Amino acid sequence: MQLQNKSHVIRSFLRTSKQLSLFLLMGVVASACTATRFLKDDESFYTGAKIDINAKGKIAGQGELKEELQTYITPEPNGTVLGMRPAVWFYFIAGEPKKKKGFRNFIKTKLGSPPVLLKDATPEQTAEALEGQLHNEGYFKSEVTFDIKTKHKKSKVIYHIELERPYRIKSVNYIFLDTAHARLLNQIKEKTLIKENQRYSLELLRAEQERIEDIAQNEGFYYFDDRFLLFKADTTVGERMVELDLTVEPGMPPRAYQVYTIKEVTVYPSYELANDSLSRTGDTTHVGKFVYIDNLHNFRPHIITDVINITPDSIYRRIDHEYSISHLMGLNTFKFVNIKYRNVHRDSTGLRASVFLTPTLKKSFRLQLQGVSKSNNFVGPGMEFTFTNRNIFKGAEMFQLKLNALYELQVRSKQTNPLNAIELGGEASLSVPRFITPFHIQFRSAKYLPQTQFKLGYSFQQRLQYFTLNSSNIAAGYTWRETTLKTHELFPVDITYIKKSNTSEAFNNIVDVNPALKNSFQDQFILGARYSFTLNTQLNDNIESKYVIKKVRRSNYYFNGSIDVSGNVPRGIQSIRFHGAEGPYSFFGQAYSQYIRPVVDFRYYFDLNKRNKIATRLTTGVGYAYGNSQFMPYIKQFSVGGSNSLRAFPARSVGPGTYNFLAINDTTFFIDQRGDIKLEGNIEYRFDIYKAVKGGLFVDAGNIWLIKNDTLRPGGKFAFNSFYKQVAVGTGFGLRFDFSFFVLRFDLAFPLRKAYPVDGSEDGTNNEFRWAFRDIDFTSKYWRRDNLVFNIAIGYPF
Repeated sequence: MQLQNKSHVIRSFLRTSKQLSLFLLMGVVASACTATRFLKDDESFYTGAKIDINAKGKIAGQGELKEELQTYITPEPNGTVLGMRPAVWFYFIAGEPKKKKGFRNFIKTKLGSPPVLLKDATPEQTAEALEGQLHNEGYFKSEVTFDIKTKHKKSKVIYHIELERPYRIKSVNYIFLDTAHARLLNQIKEKTLIKENQRYSLELLRAEQERIEDIAQNEGFYYFDDRFLLFKADTTVGERMVELDLTVEPGMPPRAYQVYTIKEVTVYPSYELANDSLSRTGDTTHVGKFVYIDNLHNFRPHIITDVINITPDSIYRRIDHEYSISHLMGLNTFKFVNIKYRNVHRDSTGLRASVFLTPTLKKSFRLQLQGVSKSNNFVGPGMEFTFTNRNIFKGAEMFQLKLNALYELQVRSKQTNPLNAIELGGEASLSVPRFITPFHIQFRSAKYLPQTQFKLGYSFQQRLQYFTLNSSNIAAGYTWRETTLKTHELFPVDITYIKKSNTSEAFNNIVDVNPALKNSFQDQFILGARYSFTLNTQLNDNIESKYVIKKVRRSNYYFNGSIDVSGNVPRGIQSIRFHGAEGPYSFFGQAYSQYIRPVVDFRYYFDLNKRNKIATRLTTGVGYAYGNSQFMPYIKQFSVGGSNSLRAFPARSVGPGTYNFLAINDTTFFIDQRGDIKLEGNIEYRFDIYKAVKGGLFVDAGNIWLIKNDTLRPGGKFAFNSFYKQVAVGTGFGLRFDFSFFVLRFDLAFPLRKAYPVDGSEDGTNNEFRWAFRDIDFTSKYWRRDNLVFNIAIGYPF
C-alpha cells in the first residue's frame, strides 16, 4: 500500500511538473512575443488614445462628436493577440534582409509590422488638429490638452477637451448673385444645405459651395468654379449665432459668367494613349450630329453614340457629362473613358467635346480548379471553364460560355458503401446593354444602362446508386439599376424542363412509398417568371453625392425581395380552351408546375468600431403549389443547414418541422430534406485577429415546414401555435482569411437545440424540445463525432 501511495505521489509530481514547465514555457514565449525587449530605454509602444470631454453646459451629440474626432487621431497602434504583438516580434527577429525577395524579407514584410511608438503619435500636433477640427465644427473657443500614461513600456494618450457650446447659423445671404446668375437663385435656395439654427460647420459650407457649382454648371456655366465662392462669417451678432454672407472672390474670370453650348462631339472608340496621334486618325463617319472617327471598326457607331448624353447644339450640363461616362463604362467593353472640352475659338462660348474610349480585352478565358468539401459530407474535385467575349456582335454584347464538372464522394460513419455523384453543366448567356422590347423605353435620363439577358443552360446530375437528373433551362429578362442602391431584375420568361432517368431499384422503393417525394421528382416543365428587388445601403460610401455631408456611418442594411411564379399563363389559356375542365393539363405531353414562391432576405450590419462588427440576417420564404400541381418541384423547395445556413447541421438535413430523418434512416442521406416554408435567422460577431486573419462567433437558427400533411414525414406540417418551438439552433466559431478580393472561411459549429422532442415523439405534439447544453462534452470523441460540423467555404455566409 505504501509503494502504491508513493507511486501515486510520484506520478502526480511528474504531471504537475510537466504542467508547470508548460506554463512557464508559455509565459516565456508570451513575454518574448510582446517585443518590448527590442525597444530602447526611452521608447514605449503606443497603445491608442482616449478622448475625455468636459462639456460647458448641456451639449447634444457628444457621442457622435467623439467618434468623429477619433478618425483624426493617428496612427493605429500595433495589433495585439492576448497582449502580445506577434507582427512586431516577426519584424525584429527577421533583422535586415539582404535581398528584396527571400524568407527573411517575407517574414519582415508579410508577417511583420514595424513598431508603432509613442513618438509616432505626435500628441502635440494631434491636440492642435483636434482643436482645429472643433473650431471647424462650430465649437469655437474649445481647447484640447493631453496626458500620457506609461506603464511597462506601453503608453496611452488621453486628450482632454474643454467643450464650449456650439455657434449656430442665424441667416445666410447669397449676395454673390449678379444678373447673370440671378435665375439660379430659386434653385440654390430651394434645396440649400444650410438651415437656420443649424450648427456652424466648415464642411457644411464647403458642401454648399460644391452644390452651387453643380447647379451653375448644369445650367451651362462651364467655367463656374466653387473656389471663387467665399463665405464671410459674422460671429458678433451675439447669443452664439453666426450670420453668413456668400460672396465672390476678387478675380473671378469673366468666362465664369457665360453660358456655354456644345457645338461639336467627336468620338474616338479605339483610342490608345500610347498611340495618341494615330488613335485620332481614321475613317470619319457622321452619326446624326456626332462625328465618329475609327480605324478598327470594332463597333457599330450608333451603339456608342446612342448612350452619350452630350449632344451638339445643347447647353453644357455637368449631369450629361457624368451620365455619359457612366453609360459608356456600363457597356462593359471599355477600359478607360475620358471626355475633354475645348473652346471652338478663343472668344467663343461654344465647346468642342472629344470622347476618348480605350477598349478592354475583347476575349478572355478562365479555368478554375477547385476542391469541394460540403457539410453534407460530399467531397471531391471540380473544374469550371469560362469563355467571355465582350463585343460579340459589335454592339457591346457580352457573351459568356460556362462549363463545369464536379465529382463528389459522400462518406459517413454509418454507411457501408460511399455515395458517388457526378455533376456536369453548361450555360450560354448573352447580355445586351439596352432594353430589347416591342416598344421603346427611354433610359438616357437614368445614370445606369439596363441589361437585356438571354440564358440557355443544361445540367446533368447523377447519383450513381440512385438516379440521373437532367435539367434544361431557357430564360430571357432584364436587369436595371434605379439608383446605385436599388436594383431590379425581371425575367418574364424562365422555362425549365426536368427529367430523371436511370433510376435504381433502391430509389424506386423509396419514392413508391412516398407520393410527395415521387411527385416532386416527376418529369415536368416549370413555365415561370420571376422578379426581384434589391436595396443595398453598403454601396453608400462609393456613391454619396459629393456635396452630402460625410458622417460616421455605423450601420448598413441589405434587402432582397423576390417572387417566382409558374404555370399561371398556360393554365389560364388551357382552362379557356377546354371550357374549364379540371386538369392537370400538360405542355408538349409533359406535366407542368403551377405555384407562387415569394422570398424575403433582410440583413443588418452594425460596426462597433473599426475592428469589430455585428452582422445579422433574417430570411423567409413560402412556396405554394396549386391548380396544376399538388406539390412544389423538388428544385424549388426550401432547405436549411450547411456552410451558408445553419452551420451546426449538415446541408439540407434539418426538418421539416420535428421530423428527424437521420434518426429514422441515416444510410440514405442522399435525399435532401426540403419543405414549402422556410424561416432562418443568423447573428454573427466578426472581429479582427491579425492582419488578414479574422474571427467570428455565430448563432444560427431556423427550420423548414410543409404546407400539406405528409404521413411519411410526421411533425413536418406548419402550425402557427407550435412552429416557434421547432426551431433548430446552432453556434460556433470561425476563422476567415480575408484578402479583400478573396475570402477563405473555416467554421466549426455544433447544435444547441434540435428540432425534435426529447422523447422522440413523431407527431410533434410534445412541447419539450431538446436543448443540448447538458450534452456538450468536447473531451468525448463520440460527442465530437456526432455533433461537430466543420465547414469550408468561399466568402462570408451573408
